[in-house]
Amino acid sequence: MKRYETIFIMDPDLEEEVAQSALEKIKGIVTQFEGSELFKFEDWGPRRLAYEVKKKVRGRYVLIHFAGPPALLSELHRNFRVMDPVIKFQSVRLDERKEMTTKPPPPEEPLEEGSAPEEA
Repeated sequence: MKRYETIFIMDPDLEEEVAQSALEKIKGIVTQFEGSELFKFEDWGPRRLAYEVKKKVRGRYVLIHFAGPPALLSELHRNFRVMDPVIKFQSVRLDERKEMTTKPPPPEEPLEEGSAPEEA
């Protein structure tokens, strides 16, 4: 079995029920696939995007570490493409010799009302 890390970004304007339903669906795909194992499923919450995606400047980041056959990754990507809540995703294969030590980024400071984001 190969190990993978997937980060996907969901629409931050979703109702909590819809977002939780989408997260459970993704978790179910990984856990129900024959020969797969879920190591980590972290919801990092809403954060500012590096650039605008589908007219959104913020997104809800989710990290998954799992092991499984390549067919699992294909099935996961197929579901990401058809799920409306998911606006972006990326998967990478992890080196089995290294330990998975991905840490979430530091918490983002909230913007004050009425202030525009600074541009460099």
